[in-house]
Amino acid sequence: MRVPAYDIRTITTAYGAIEMYSRDPGVIVAVAGRYFLHLTRHGQASMTIVSQANRAVADLATRHEKFGWVTIIEPEADLSLPADVKNGFNALVKRYSSRISGAAIVFEKTGFHAVAVRSLVTAINVASRATHPNRVFSDVREAVSWVNKLTGGEPAVAGLTHILQQLRSLPS
Repeated sequence: MRVPAYDIRTITTAYGAIEMYSRDPGVIVAVAGRYFLHLTRHGQASMTIVSQANRAVADLATRHEKFGWVTIIEPEADLSLPADVKNGFNALVKRYSSRISGAAIVFEKTGFHAVAVRSLVTAINVASRATHPNRVFSDVREAVSWVNKLTGGEPAVAGLTHILQQLRSLPS
């Protein structure tokens, strides 16, 4: 599915609307139903992405008491985070942790890189004093199944998996 660069607000799918907050070449920030979706495709995160994530999560929090969080970190992504970006994500997680039913982070590589991602997630959750459950997965469907059990609602597992596949297929 191709979306023109100027049409970045909403994508309609068979599984519901996807609200796009960012279509930066390296990062996608979106909301689908009661799920926050964050795909880091390549490059390094920036404060712009933190701002877009804040806006997306704030919008979700006005609609739902609890919501799920899915982050996919593509193998080409830069795993290092500048201090201001890490602090920005710490503040975001701290502010909304009680509202997050669960956070699934997907990183499909193994070995040292997987350990680095787990360490990064742990550092953010410790620094923010996160109270929500979170796990790092190597498989998207497994991650979506886990977070859906905690969150429920639409889109269901098949729909959310399909939406994530669509987002991953967008040109970067």
